[in-house]
Amino acid sequence: MKKILLSALLVFSLHAEIVDRIVATVDNQPITSYEIAKVSKEMNLQPNQALNYLIDQKILQEQIKKQGITVDDYDLENAMEKIAKQNGMSLFEFKNVLEQRGEYQKFKKALKEKLLKDKLFAQIVNTNLKITPQDIKNYYQTHKDEFKTFKTVQVTKYVANNPEILKKLQQNTLLNLPNVSMKAEVYSPEDLPKNLLFLFQQTKVGQFTPIINQGTHFITYYISRKDGEEYLPLSSVQNIIAQKIAQQRREQILKEYFSKLKNRADIKIFNN
Repeated sequence: MKKILLSALLVFSLHAEIVDRIVATVDNQPITSYEIAKVSKEMNLQPNQALNYLIDQKILQEQIKKQGITVDDYDLENAMEKIAKQNGMSLFEFKNVLEQRGEYQKFKKALKEKLLKDKLFAQIVNTNLKITPQDIKNYYQTHKDEFKTFKTVQVTKYVANNPEILKKLQQNTLLNLPNVSMKAEVYSPEDLPKNLLFLFQQTKVGQFTPIINQGTHFITYYISRKDGEEYLPLSSVQNIIAQKIAQQRREQILKEYFSKLKNRADIKIFNN
């Protein structure tokens, strides 16, 4: 059971000299005044907010340990490679940039902490989340306009090996840029993978889609026109609906889960 030994809120000035001492414990794990000051400064939080944040982090770390969740070098490399691609770089180039800034080890540590938390959150949500076929059907019927689409879409596909070239093209389609290939195409919904179909749905006529990183090259589509109207069948979108429902319920599941953990934790806060 939670034990609070201090009725008044913890208050001290970050500008005063801080003597490092144990301010609180969470299941016998200490939180020091130095940690609180550091988090307050880095995250622009009030001391009490920083203390609450650190209490939550101790509970998170304990759960990660209890559940045996780990992140190895392979996980880190894969995550870093994805981030590198999103920034139009190879993994080698991305690491090199971090090294030159002296931020590689700091970034790697922060990424590992994030991956550990992501794995824990996914485990909690997957364990507590139950989505029935009726849930999916109900969502489809009450959000049917989300699945309204065109019968055909006319686009111009632009491909380049550098995203900056495509950014310039998006700003001025009259530019005659080198190393850009273009092709006019017409698609129906069944011709398109789901991610591209929904991208075309969300992009208005007369606009470009966001630039898509394909690893070795980059693509953007200009939407010329959309014709006709139809609804995607439930069978083709049920996985997407399940993801939407899961995302909606995720925050509530995590909030309830950690609220219970916090209530069960042995939290002690000490006098100054």
